[in-house]
Amino acid sequence: MVSTDFGFDECIERRGTSCYKWDYDSRITGHTGLLAFWVADMDFRTAPAILRRIGKRLEHGIFGYTGRPKSLDDALTGWLERRQGWKARKNEILEMPGIVQSIHMLIRELCEPGDGVVIQEPVYYPFREAVKGGARRLVVNELRRGKDGRWKMDLENLATQIAECGARLLLLCNPHNPVARVWEKEELLRLADICREAEITVISDEIHADLVFQKHQFVPWLSLPKESLPQSITLVSPTKAFNIPGLNIAFAVFSDQKLRRQVHGMLETYGISKGASAPLNYAAAEAAWRESEDWLDSMLAYVKENDDLVRSALASLLGPDSIAMLEGTYLEWICVAGSLKEEETVWNSLLDAGVWLSRGSQFGMTGTGFLRMNIACPRSRLEIGLDKICNVLRA
Repeated sequence: MVSTDFGFDECIERRGTSCYKWDYDSRITGHTGLLAFWVADMDFRTAPAILRRIGKRLEHGIFGYTGRPKSLDDALTGWLERRQGWKARKNEILEMPGIVQSIHMLIRELCEPGDGVVIQEPVYYPFREAVKGGARRLVVNELRRGKDGRWKMDLENLATQIAECGARLLLLCNPHNPVARVWEKEELLRLADICREAEITVISDEIHADLVFQKHQFVPWLSLPKESLPQSITLVSPTKAFNIPGLNIAFAVFSDQKLRRQVHGMLETYGISKGASAPLNYAAAEAAWRESEDWLDSMLAYVKENDDLVRSALASLLGPDSIAMLEGTYLEWICVAGSLKEEETVWNSLLDAGVWLSRGSQFGMTGTGFLRMNIACPRSRLEIGLDKICNVLRA
């Protein structure tokens, strides 16, 4: 068993805090009092060091215009090298307004209306929304599910699609939400070769980079050999791994200075090139990267035990290969149906039973028949949810 020093077993009431995950059930589903396993944030209190750093800043009592401290840049580059094994130079980095916001802005900056943008579905649905919202042409390179339930990139088809449609951008989710894959170096190298030869820019969303479990090694996109890479941007943030998404902060790391200058010019156009001026966000991010690694490691161990519980409960009902191996993220990807209609039936039955998961088809039609379940929650709450889910599946 893992240490409980960080209080992961505590069921903290989040209703009444305008919490999107817990307070919007009736507005979105028409049901009330649901157990929420949908939105990808944690039901754990964030790391003590983060709370102390924010508390100290609050005690100061003045929240004037604030520049990003040099110590935060040091914390970021130190974390990337120590935890992820790659060296990012400070002159390769820009502060960004947030991961999703950045994707929307970068799509508009780096290609023209009508240009093709590749996404690999099933994938985090804001990718699709960003492409469509920017009036760019959506190119879906579907992931393929093996007989063992493990998902892989369809790189052969990707090369054909690019040749046929002339895409300009590819959005990479690394590690992948929702299929929980931590892409291996060989997979990424093959993807890099295809994109480099086709002169496609890659935007790698690595917000889940620190949520990787033992036996799996996260490979940062920009850690690949420079000669292998196409023009690239990696987006990083502490918000997912340390449960501080309400303190929005993100950074972009660039493969070359020309691209960095172009994006800096874009930020100047929007009047945000000097950063967020967000003293609490800066304090939280620095405390995460400097002082909270022990909390992160303990949280991952706790979530892995939750994963074991999910597999034990559902494997006998759905089959052992129905749940994707949790290589990274804290999101289970569960096959429950063979069609969109069946998926809808199961999802509605779960709502009637008081449990709220994300529908697989929300992540693209390749996700039809699946449900995504957030297991970053106290074990007692997970046990209640699993009991309800099992009762629905047995019916």
